[in-house]
Amino acid sequence: MRKLKRNSRKKIDFNQKSFSFTHRYDQEKFKLDKLNNIRDKFQIKINNRLILSSIIFSTFFFAIAIQILHLNFFFNPNEKYFSNNELIKRPNIVDRNNVLLTANLKMQNIQIFPEKIHDKERFLNKVTSIYNDISYENIETKINKNKFFYLKRNASPQELQKIINLGETGVEIIDSYKRKYLHKSLFSHVIGEVDIDNKGISGLEMSIDKFPIDKDLVSSLDLRIQHIVRDEILNAMKIFDAKGGSGLVMNINNGEILSMVSLPDFDPNISTGEKFNRNTLGLYEFGSVMKTFTAAIGLEEKKFNINTKFEIGKNIKVGKDKVSDVHPPCQDKFCSVEEIFSNSSNIGTIKMIRDIGTENQKKYLYKLGLLDIVNLNIPELSSPIYPEIWREVNTDSIAYGYGISITPLHLALATSAVLNGGYIIEPSLIKKDQQHELKNKIFSDDTSEKMRYLFSKVVTEGTASTAFGYNERLTYKKTYKYNYEHGYLVGGKTGTARRNINGHYDKNLGKLATFIAAFPINKPKYIILISLDSPKPINDREHAYDTFGWTDAGWNSARVSREVIDRISPILDTKSKYRLNDSDIIINTSFN
Repeated sequence: MRKLKRNSRKKIDFNQKSFSFTHRYDQEKFKLDKLNNIRDKFQIKINNRLILSSIIFSTFFFAIAIQILHLNFFFNPNEKYFSNNELIKRPNIVDRNNVLLTANLKMQNIQIFPEKIHDKERFLNKVTSIYNDISYENIETKINKNKFFYLKRNASPQELQKIINLGETGVEIIDSYKRKYLHKSLFSHVIGEVDIDNKGISGLEMSIDKFPIDKDLVSSLDLRIQHIVRDEILNAMKIFDAKGGSGLVMNINNGEILSMVSLPDFDPNISTGEKFNRNTLGLYEFGSVMKTFTAAIGLEEKKFNINTKFEIGKNIKVGKDKVSDVHPPCQDKFCSVEEIFSNSSNIGTIKMIRDIGTENQKKYLYKLGLLDIVNLNIPELSSPIYPEIWREVNTDSIAYGYGISITPLHLALATSAVLNGGYIIEPSLIKKDQQHELKNKIFSDDTSEKMRYLFSKVVTEGTASTAFGYNERLTYKKTYKYNYEHGYLVGGKTGTARRNINGHYDKNLGKLATFIAAFPINKPKYIILISLDSPKPINDREHAYDTFGWTDAGWNSARVSREVIDRISPILDTKSKYRLNDSDIIINTSFN
């Protein structure tokens, strides 16, 4: 067989110096092929890199385009600086007619997390440059602690925008609620206030936290009544240059408090001012208004009747001191209980309590709640101060208003029990859903009726007669002229007490002038109490509120009460006046 010949052509090495072959060689052609081969390889590499770069660039471009679209159409700021936090909104407080007294404003808190700040020095410089009220050293100290802190609480939109514009890391904004008090200082002592964390620290706000509710709190307060009471007390403080004042209006049959005012007061929106609630924290010796209970106890225990007469001398000895009257209760040597009470005789009252006795006094004062703390819907409450050892001298002094210190609310509640038929009521700053049946009765209907009669005599003939226009001998330039046409369906009791400092009563410390009244007195619905702290006398016949130099309650607090009653009676749809010839108005005077 013929053997196949192998291809005898040798591979050519273009780099070798010489060649051992016989056919012709074109050196230029091989160099060109080599260059073309290198160029093709390089071109392939360049193309691959361009494709890769194009892919990366396109990806980056599309990412930016998507982010721009997101920012323009789908951006939610809560995803960036704002964190999602579950907010708990405080229940609002409304008055008895569902008028808002508080509101919740949605705000933001600016939080700083130092560990997330990239350049702390740059952050400090930026922050202190936009907030003038923040010091560099203060923020630096907080950042160096490397712990979370608040830069701003309840920040305004302008403040938020400033911090966002910095573009710094370590900043987080969370939602919060800021409590707003719509009527500023009008209800400050009753509603109270919250702290920076929106937690109640006083008044009804604190009660809300103790007894959480999931709906608005309907208070017993009436915005209209509250405004009138505060307005009249403020006016009286200016007229009589008083240091302070307090007032309350309460339903005499169920204990709902329609108004509670303590002056000076404060604005809870800025938390500045006088935060002491005189009505529930202030402990005072009230003077002659306490004679109410001496008379009621004696009538109930049948120690005397309203026509019983006591001998009234120039003075009477109580302990080491002698007690006298400013004015004699009657023209005769012997005066009746009616005259003693309506003209506020200290001597007559002391003789009455000596017939009653210490044990009876203590028993009834305890039943009236005058020896215990009041149960109310706010934490600002005080316990009465009374003698640990109840001696005869204590019995005498307490009978006419000294030696026991109670709050105005104590006084209003106990007086209500005397006038409403003898029933103890529970006070409330929250509107009651239904009328509760009164069960705790400590005075008979007969005693209560007699006390209403005595209260009416204080206004028509006694220490408050001038304030209500019944004193024909005294005339005034403006409002307090003798009332020829109308009578008042109001009964009350005046009380004026000196201040006790370290066991001594100083005439220079001023007096506490108090008037407590019920209306309509023939069938009471409401009780009102007004106190003025250290009112000054006015001795000017041309002055509209001339007091002829007196500072007793009948010349100031009783007048304020009359002004308040005149203004609130139409709102409460309650008759406080009647024509003198109206035969339908009958107050029983046939007591034996």
